[in-house]
Amino acid sequence: MKVSSLLGRIAKSETIRVKEKALQLKAQGVEVLDLTAGEPDFPTPENICQAGIRAIEEGFTKYTAASGIPALREAVARKLKEENGLDYQSNQVIIAAGAKPAIATALTVLLEPGQEVMIQAPYWVSYPEQIKLAGGNPVVVPTFDTNFKLTPELLRQYATSNTVGLIFNSPANPTGIVYTREEMAALAEAIQELDLWVISDEIYEKLIFDGLSHYSMAAFPGMMERTIVINGVSKAYAMTGWRIGYAAGPTEVIQAMGKVQSHYATATSISQKAALEALNGDQRAVETMRQKFEQRRNFVLDGLKNISALKPVHPQGAFYVFVDVSAVLGKSVDGHSITTSLDFCNYLIETEHLVAVPGGGFGAPNFIRLSFANSDDTLQQALTALKRGTERLMQ
Repeated sequence: MKVSSLLGRIAKSETIRVKEKALQLKAQGVEVLDLTAGEPDFPTPENICQAGIRAIEEGFTKYTAASGIPALREAVARKLKEENGLDYQSNQVIIAAGAKPAIATALTVLLEPGQEVMIQAPYWVSYPEQIKLAGGNPVVVPTFDTNFKLTPELLRQYATSNTVGLIFNSPANPTGIVYTREEMAALAEAIQELDLWVISDEIYEKLIFDGLSHYSMAAFPGMMERTIVINGVSKAYAMTGWRIGYAAGPTEVIQAMGKVQSHYATATSISQKAALEALNGDQRAVETMRQKFEQRRNFVLDGLKNISALKPVHPQGAFYVFVDVSAVLGKSVDGHSITTSLDFCNYLIETEHLVAVPGGGFGAPNFIRLSFANSDDTLQQALTALKRGTERLMQ
């Protein structure tokens, strides 16, 4: 039996390869310092958990409408208006089983086979693969020389007559960069000039540091009718396992997404009730977590200053530090030859039991990603191990 030829276009995640080695070590009883986490290490706030429990106790355990329960769609519309200045009606909102499925569904309804969608490198690992699965072709726009940010000039340079859209991400995974209002306004003008639609991934919007602010691409003049806003409760409310994301956009796009979603997975009833409490309930836990992430960000950056061979990108949001490891490439020690960031990650696992994510899957082969969604003690041990392993290579 043959699988679809489409699978030949999809790359296996380098993250999984490294994670598999870490799991093997854990199975052998080895204590591993794991900095791969793409989720908060905090528990889901108690009021949200209790809302989920109440949903079970009250028997709210059946199918819901494919696009989500009305109360949650209304809560999302209210949130977008009050926090982002976006005036959506509830029928312009769809609830999904996570932000990732929302992006995939949006691509499904927006793309014709062979059309191009631009993504900036470094990018989140799933963007190019989701574009391919929807029948499109990703166009990778390198931003290494523009402080890891898209510019109008780059959009014009890489757009072709076959380019129809852009996936935009701020705060960004893996770099943690945050776009200013002025930068986004300039991009919005170029996007309209090129007649592109935009999927705006804003899942990290509440995890921003240095006193910066989040701006939604849809909030700029002329952009609301061509933007699909993607967000969810996973990162801000430590609800990754609850699997609730949402999209908001033009009515015809959201209706089409609902049609597609009705034939796939819809969000669970219990999780929707918990998400409703997340959006409507006490928000103090969100700020508490944000402050802790900023403290950890500062701690990790301070630690990396003591490892001269490694050059971190200063993250202004999310909970990752993206680190340039070019200086260790070409080095070798004790039988370990480092030619790629994957080699470096394998070396760190084998010698220091430290797990980081290689940058190849992000379109940045000379980088690694470190998550600071970990305890202070784990981060301290990880920095010590990283320093020791790097200095051994550089001797």
